Amino acid sequence: MIQKLVKNRLTTWFRNFMNLLKVKLRYGDKIIIQNTSCRINPKAVFEGANKLSNNSTFSGSLMGYGTYIGHDSDIGGVIGRFCCIAPYVQYNPGSHPFTPPYTAVSPMFYSTSKQCGVTFATENVFKEYLKPLKIGNDVWIQQDVFICGGVEISDGAIVLAGAVVTKDVPPYAIVGGVPAKVIRFRYDEETIQFLLHIKWWNNDIEWFKKNWRLLNDINKLKEYYAKKDKEMANE
Repeated sequence: MIQKLVKNRLTTWFRNFMNLLKVKLRYGDKIIIQNTSCRINPKAVFEGANKLSNNSTFSGSLMGYGTYIGHDSDIGGVIGRFCCIAPYVQYNPGSHPFTPPYTAVSPMFYSTSKQCGVTFATENVFKEYLKPLKIGNDVWIQQDVFICGGVEISDGAIVLAGAVVTKDVPPYAIVGGVPAKVIRFRYDEETIQFLLHIKWWNNDIEWFKKNWRLLNDINKLKEYYAKKDKEMANE
């Protein structure tokens, strides 16, 4: 038994190491993988300037440019650009039935997946895994946040430390609590609509090198785009 456990652990470590090596060879300096404790979906796409910290997991399909994940976090789905994910952020896409007509929460009675090696079900009668997590752009998820399956965290949102996110988060909302609720919004409605319209995160790297100061002053950013719109109208 002990030999089998050791063999399985070594096999798992080697498989994970090879996955990390493949990702690193494919993306090179576009991604920082802090050490071999990280776990990555080998089919995931990384846009660049990405980082996975110690013991972090990314099981999703896309990580946008400039996004990083703090240590001991486990995230899946699709993550947009310039997102900041703190340590100990967890995402679980699984679900169990706990309301009528269902009686038991154990998957042994509604799933053929055999999570514990045995099942009585001969067909799947409940959707165990919800749609993948979707995180927008310019999102900050603070430490010790838990995100339930099927949730979308929209552009510009902030999730405060210790929150449990059970439903979609609106654009530029600041949410917190258990379950997470909207506390306030980062900007007024006019400014939010402006940001959602310009989608500054879609600019190319050269634009950011030249105009990075605009991202530190919302009024100057508005002036920049107003001038740009005026120039286009006069062409």
